[in-house]
Amino acid sequence: MVDVRTIFDEPHHQSLELLAAQALAENNATAAFKLADRRCRIPPLPESHSYVLRGEASYRLGDKAAAIADIARALEIAPDNVPANRRMLTWANGLQQSQAARAIIGHESDFALLRLALQTLRANGQRFFARVVVLEGTIEGWAVWEGDAPLKVSITDGAEESTSLFEPDAFHPLGECGHATSFRVPRPKSTIPQFISLTTADRIFYSTRTAGNDSAPDRRVFRPRPRASRDQQVTVIVPVYGDYDTTRVCVDALLDELKSSGHRAILVNDATPDTRIAGYLADVAVNSRVEVIVNPRNLGFVGSINCALERTKDGDVILLNSDTIVPRGFIDRLAAAARSRSDVGTVTPLSNNGEFVSFPIPNKANSLGSRRDVERLDAIAAKVNASVAIDIPSGVGFCLYISRACLDRVGALSEDFSPGYLEDVDFCLRTRRHGLRNICLPSVYVGHAGSKSFGQEKRSLVVRNLGVLERRFPEHRLECAAFMAADPLRTARQAIERVAACVAVPPRLLVAGTGVVGETARQRAREVETATEPVLILEVGHQADGAIVGVKSPAQAMPQSLTFNLSHCGECDALVDFLKGNEPSRIELLDPTNTPFRLVELLLKLKVPYDLFVADAGLGRYDEATVVAVQSLSDKAPTKNTTDKAHWFERWRQIAEGAERIIVPCAEAEAFAASTLSRRAVAKIDRIYESYSAKTRKRQRTARRQLGFVPLRSCVAEQRLISDIARGLGKIRPDIAITVIGAALNDIDLMRSSNVFVTGAVDPEEFGHLIDALGVSNLFVSTTRPLFAHPILSFVSSLDLPTGYFDWSRRHVPSKKIDLPLDPRSSLDDLIGALSRWMP
Repeated sequence: MVDVRTIFDEPHHQSLELLAAQALAENNATAAFKLADRRCRIPPLPESHSYVLRGEASYRLGDKAAAIADIARALEIAPDNVPANRRMLTWANGLQQSQAARAIIGHESDFALLRLALQTLRANGQRFFARVVVLEGTIEGWAVWEGDAPLKVSITDGAEESTSLFEPDAFHPLGECGHATSFRVPRPKSTIPQFISLTTADRIFYSTRTAGNDSAPDRRVFRPRPRASRDQQVTVIVPVYGDYDTTRVCVDALLDELKSSGHRAILVNDATPDTRIAGYLADVAVNSRVEVIVNPRNLGFVGSINCALERTKDGDVILLNSDTIVPRGFIDRLAAAARSRSDVGTVTPLSNNGEFVSFPIPNKANSLGSRRDVERLDAIAAKVNASVAIDIPSGVGFCLYISRACLDRVGALSEDFSPGYLEDVDFCLRTRRHGLRNICLPSVYVGHAGSKSFGQEKRSLVVRNLGVLERRFPEHRLECAAFMAADPLRTARQAIERVAACVAVPPRLLVAGTGVVGETARQRAREVETATEPVLILEVGHQADGAIVGVKSPAQAMPQSLTFNLSHCGECDALVDFLKGNEPSRIELLDPTNTPFRLVELLLKLKVPYDLFVADAGLGRYDEATVVAVQSLSDKAPTKNTTDKAHWFERWRQIAEGAERIIVPCAEAEAFAASTLSRRAVAKIDRIYESYSAKTRKRQRTARRQLGFVPLRSCVAEQRLISDIARGLGKIRPDIAITVIGAALNDIDLMRSSNVFVTGAVDPEEFGHLIDALGVSNLFVSTTRPLFAHPILSFVSSLDLPTGYFDWSRRHVPSKKIDLPLDPRSSLDDLIGALSRWMP
């Protein structure tokens, strides 16, 4: 008997994928979409084929736009994914279709699809095509061209060249697209990279560079560092190909540094097609501290670096991208760190765009700014992070200092990564195998624009080279994940931000916890932030040693890493000093439940006008006013003793009375505030809501009634409420299919214990499309405590979909005729009965 796989079989994400594929094979697109959609929302991160599955399901359901969007995401992850490119070729048009056609040519073996790809590109004017496969001893592939001249296949390493001629094959499967032939030629042995080109009538229409196929003799040298190493000249190597403006900014800053430092540079003109760059480099070559190498053909980043390394037999080197901005003294400061200990192999500075050494947000391309901005941040970093060095898994090649001892042991960059990307990681991991360290020097900050030289090829190169890297160093991915989770550079980033993170104009402070109200705060920030009044969010978290306040800019500028522990007096003083330095214009308190009085007192001492924004139930006695059927599991005020609880509520009412405004984002929030606050506070209510026009949405027809639960807090109370209602409805209304649209506290336990399916986390902008795709006919907002202004709640309130919800206004706000307002004090049986009668 064959075992039947279920979604509960481990690993869960693979079960979802297998069951989705099975549903597609059975032509059950609805089930396939639900399974594939959940897979795309849960860890581990979905892979390219996960989005292909969901895209195929969407396409069969008639949602072509969503299908193409998923295929585009699949190709962002793996541009050469053949199933994804097949679909994009047949479903899309324009640029997406053309890009898919090019990918098909490079990786597809089905001649019918190849003909379609060639026809697509021929319609755009392309007439020459080829696929070349490089093997250890042969070069093989096919070509399609125009003209009567034969095809010439050439292989050269610069010293020797072999050529072969091929006439058109009249019976070739691609013959209808032009002259066509397949070829296979022997590949000569070579220890150095080879160039392969396809030519017809002296026109080169395809060329590529590949690593040699013969082992080079081991030329690694082990020698002690010279006694005078601290005075040795450092060579900065800069490959140059495109982007004249950023290249000139980079080289100009480097030339200024060379004047005062006594070091030298090698600039490699990698056969740039830009005459401005070529002319500029020729002018720079007159500088006695600069050597300019001109490559006769494009070698790529790896080839250009290795060419320069061949001319640099002594001294340390710095590999520098041509789109960087270097600060004053960067060479000597990097050199001092590299020479401080004999086991240091590479040194990497901080940067705005340097993967896990990025600032202020790691692993993100932050904004670059001007040369003056780079100099300012570097000066601050030099002061606050002096003598700090952090070990990192690997260096980053935008600015990589390499000691001579490291070069002598490790050798050149690997040509297997040519023309570029991840060759720096490979070099640094080989460095560690030789017992040397890779360190980050957070006292140096180098700006990095982020090169676009490879264009559309970049992602394909990254994916290909990532495969090479993982085969060589399979442990590296987990090591990087552990490094990012530990984030040892956070303290260094925070030290810079405490000095540098001053906004230009007084900001508005939004104070909230890190949970569901934090999402409301971010939404509020998007609504109120302007050029004349930026926003800073104070996020309150709780740890074993007390409350932690993080300060973040929602605009992803500084600050991003600042935290202050309210249990430490010195940290409280530092928080106050930081806030005073930024001179906030106004404060909004959104989350009384998670905001400790110590923080409130610190904020009130700033003598800044403040408002209360009614987002959560913390402003009133919600334990009395909002008794849900699962009251015993509801979130409580952060006190246990009845006397303490009364004091807690009374203190917040006093705070409310001292506010300039009580901001209410919706009519329900206004009614709730009016019923829980004092008359003095209610008199200050300021309405910011507007009536939402109902949105008519395309609904999928289904034989079953689809009830969508909308969880927002993902807490114990919501988990129990959904589970109990689902089991109760299942007994009396088995015709109702229930889907939780979002994440529960424990998705698997909820699905095991009741007849529900959980989608996984849903962003507000995805919510509308998802309820359409799932065919949801009715919604039930299952939050067990008052919550207002959450982005998903705002969207739900604008729908023309029948919606059930707990009426925290106690009937003071009229509901739509199709909706189901429920008394929060209802028993569980009453809730189940009401929902059963409401569902058609």
